[in-house]
Amino acid sequence: MGDTSIMARRLEGGNYVQYGFSGNGGYFNFVGERLLAWYKKPKDVEYLFGLGQMKRIGSPGSEYGGELLLFTNSTDGTPHWLGRSEREIFSKIAFVDYGYFYDLDNTWYYIIPGPFRIKVPLEYIEHHLDENSEEFVELRRLKRIVTEYLLGKYYESDAELQRLVKEKYPQGISSIKVDVLSEHEDEPGYKNDPCYRLWDKYNYITDYFDDWVLLKTDDAMIEVTDVLVRKKQVGKRVETIEWEVQQKTCS
Repeated sequence: MGDTSIMARRLEGGNYVQYGFSGNGGYFNFVGERLLAWYKKPKDVEYLFGLGQMKRIGSPGSEYGGELLLFTNSTDGTPHWLGRSEREIFSKIAFVDYGYFYDLDNTWYYIIPGPFRIKVPLEYIEHHLDENSEEFVELRRLKRIVTEYLLGKYYESDAELQRLVKEKYPQGISSIKVDVLSEHEDEPGYKNDPCYRLWDKYNYITDYFDDWVLLKTDDAMIEVTDVLVRKKQVGKRVETIEWEVQQKTCS
C-alpha cells in the first residue's frame, strides 16, 4: 500500500475543481483526521487551499512556527491545479493512493482510487477504523458493496446492461459474480480487489458506467444507505454533487 495523497475542492458555482498534493503518509490518521479536526468550515478550507500544495498538513497558523514539526503546515511552494471536473483530480500525479475532496455541501469526502473512484463522506471512514486506527479493512468492504450492487440490484433493474452481459459473457451474471466476489488469496492484493477483478476480467461491464461511484450514508454517517452510479455519460458529464438531486427529481 502506497501513501501519496491528493486533496481537492469544488469551487463555488461548481464549474471548477482545485486540486493538488496533500503529502505522503496520506492515510486517514495522518491527513483525513487533520482535515476533520482543523479544516471543516468553508473559511478554514479556504485558508488551507490558500497555502498552496502541501507536503504536510498541520494546524492553522503552524506555518509561522510554535508547533511541533509533525503538526506544522509544510507547503511545496506551488499553487494548486485548476480543472473543470472532479475526474481530473488524479490526473497530475501518478499512483495516488488517497483522495480528499471538499464539496459544495461543505463536506469532506474520502475518495478511494481505482477502476471506480468511490466517494464516501470522510466522517464515515472515521467511524469505521480498525483497532489500529486504519481504514483498509473498511475500504475493501466498500469496494465489495459497490461490486455487489452493480452485479446485483443494478443489473436486475437495467435491461440494457442485461443484454450487454448476455452478448459479451455467455457464462452469465451468476458465474461473473462468483468469480469477482470470491476470495482469491493466491493472487496479489490488487487482483483480490473485487472492483479491480471486475475491470480486469469483465471490462465491458465497467466501461458501461461512469468511473465515479457515490456512497450515501445516514445522517450519523455510520451506515451506507445507497449506492449511486451512472451510465457512462455522452457530452457534458454531470458531477457527483448533482447525482442525488437529479435522482430525487426523477423519482
